[in-house]
Amino acid sequence: MEFIEGPHHRVIGDTLDLVLAGEIARLIITVPPGYTKTEAAVVNFIAKGFHINPGARFIHSTFSDDLARENSDKVLQLIALDGYQSVRAVSVRVDSKAKDRWKTSEGGGVLAKAAGGPITGFRAGTMDRAIFTGALVIDDPLKPDDAFSPTKRKNVNQRATNTFRSRLAHEGVPIIVIMQRLHSDDFVGHLLTGGTGEKWHHLNLPVVINNAEEYPPEWTHGIPIAHGLPDGPLWEDKHNADEIEVLKADAYTFASQYMQRPVSAEGALFNMDGFKWWHELPPIEYYAIYADTAQKTGERNDYSVFQLWGKAETGIYLVDQIRDKWEAPQLEKMAITFWEKHKGKYIRGFNVEDKASGTGLIQSLRKKTIPVIGIPRDRDKYTRGLDAAPWVATGMVHLPADAEYTVALRAELQMFDGLGTGWDDQVDPLMDAISDMLAETNAQQGWILTR
Repeated sequence: MEFIEGPHHRVIGDTLDLVLAGEIARLIITVPPGYTKTEAAVVNFIAKGFHINPGARFIHSTFSDDLARENSDKVLQLIALDGYQSVRAVSVRVDSKAKDRWKTSEGGGVLAKAAGGPITGFRAGTMDRAIFTGALVIDDPLKPDDAFSPTKRKNVNQRATNTFRSRLAHEGVPIIVIMQRLHSDDFVGHLLTGGTGEKWHHLNLPVVINNAEEYPPEWTHGIPIAHGLPDGPLWEDKHNADEIEVLKADAYTFASQYMQRPVSAEGALFNMDGFKWWHELPPIEYYAIYADTAQKTGERNDYSVFQLWGKAETGIYLVDQIRDKWEAPQLEKMAITFWEKHKGKYIRGFNVEDKASGTGLIQSLRKKTIPVIGIPRDRDKYTRGLDAAPWVATGMVHLPADAEYTVALRAELQMFDGLGTGWDDQVDPLMDAISDMLAETNAQQGWILTR
């Protein structure tokens, strides 16, 4: 079967070469599941290490003994290939070909064990500091099913400060950790927040690259590695933009395993259990439109969104929404179309965020006698989210259960932390609706009544 190369393979390979060259001693690579991380950072890396030095000594650890042995056996098979031997002859001792522990004739070898099991009688690397002598390679030390167990997370994390480091020949022997994120306090989270007191070079590869997103300040012990990849899907042959939208159906998994930014399973800022999902609308007292417009229309820039909300005795209801990336002329056309669709209802305002492209939209719509209310932005998203959260938690915000946009909306709400993680284009007008229709902070700005 032909190997389909993605742009991330080159980046991972170049970064691992820095480890082999002695330029990086502590490396974390975070990447989505199914992106061939084990082949790159375990099998091929160890095999290349033996090409450099047949006397290199490696410890490989993952979440199960069976998988560790399987990965170790793949290294053995790769070394045995004629093509490999023709470039570098590495001899494996015939008396030590157990899949979990084997040695080369030059004194090197591999020990492969589960992350939670004993690692004794073998050390990664040797005392020779002049050349590359091996590494400790940790691949997914925690399986996804164990991510929600504080005890299992703690057990794996503690091994970083005792068992793992004690199995190095000296402190300069490299440690490589490659995994998909599973929890904010998983092994990588433990290391990036100072669990071992060491600084870690960090190659972070989410399923969608966004170069405008800053490295999280809470990762105090991470040294970000520039990957140079363009905005958009990380590996389009694996997941294109449409397929990525489908992944968002499981918001927690998408945020953690695919975007490498774990959030609380209950929601980063909003209590997801507080949202109500409607199938039939109750009697609506009045409606209002809220819009959030994007500054740019590039691959990763936010969408522009128009939402129609209805106010009922039991709270507010999202009735309709359109969302896409529109340039200015088309943005105005879509705004007019959305207004024409709903202007027969009892509407108390067409509210548009008064900044960037929204300011231009406000001016153009007013020229067409559409009654627009500009929404000033004098508070940050986090503060607005905190104000909105109690209304969500008390069941006052109702969302459509079966709308076409429901999956993406649910994912965005669950990831929203007000600090710039992920997308927030649908959350912005939702928070405006809560502020205006429930908290009524803008109630006296001049309601527009139309029929």
